[in-house]
Amino acid sequence: MTPEERQQQRAKMRSTTTKEEREKVRAEHHERMKERAKEQGASIPDNPPAGGMGGGMGGGMGGGMGPGGGRQ
Repeated sequence: MTPEERQQQRAKMRSTTTKEEREKVRAEHHERMKERAKEQGASIPDNPPAGGMGGGMGGGMGGGMGPGGGRQ
């Protein structure tokens, strides 16, 4: 995907208000990506990744309390 396409997809996902809407947008997007991959001689899984690709406020590294972790 181009950066512009990625930005448009993110905006579309952010505009959804229910889990059902998000799943529908994800499924439609995945079908378009499968078609594009096929045109390029590649393939991707039949189903989109469970729960999306992550995003949001993830855990990641770091506990947020700095060195010592609040120990005295």
